[in-house]
Amino acid sequence: MQAKTAFPVIWDSIKIWWKDWANQVLVALSAVLLSLTVVLYPLALFGVYEQALDLSHGIRTGILGFWKGFKTYWRVSLPWGLLNLLVIGFLGFNTWFYLNVDHPIALVLMALMLGLVSFWLIWQFYTVSCFFLQEEKELKPAWKNGLAIILLQPGYAIVIALVMLILVGLSLTTFIPFFLGSVPLIAILGLRAVQETIKQDDA
Repeated sequence: MQAKTAFPVIWDSIKIWWKDWANQVLVALSAVLLSLTVVLYPLALFGVYEQALDLSHGIRTGILGFWKGFKTYWRVSLPWGLLNLLVIGFLGFNTWFYLNVDHPIALVLMALMLGLVSFWLIWQFYTVSCFFLQEEKELKPAWKNGLAIILLQPGYAIVIALVMLILVGLSLTTFIPFFLGSVPLIAILGLRAVQETIKQDDA
């Protein structure tokens, strides 16, 4: 798939999200409030993806779908969330450390850490999307499938991922997108991106 194929997917994701915007804002608020506990953030995220998957199929489940995903996938989402906290925490600490080191190579190492953080976020973005679209609800094949999308469709995957990273960046720095439903939009974008790769493989 070419990079330009990503733009219709992005636009379609925005349209799906906008048609159910009121419900998506409610889901986003619920997810953000639960995520403040830190422990519940992975359950909340999987809940967001569950209702986003329904919405991508034209079914509006909103909070009910969110709650279903929250309860159903807690055994999968908790270890996934713990691993993410460890990886991002480690890379984040190293980025901060090199930022405060007065040495020429420190800038290079800081850039490397930022690159690794970005790659990890992109990989998890596709991993969770693959998880919800595969028959077996297991993380191991989802990780493999997520990585395969990045490696086999780099242009397409990067364009989609850039939108995701921009939304994440704006949400973490200004907080406003969080409360306007950015998290469900990211979930819909990931699901639609993977759905299109599946269609391409089946064609």
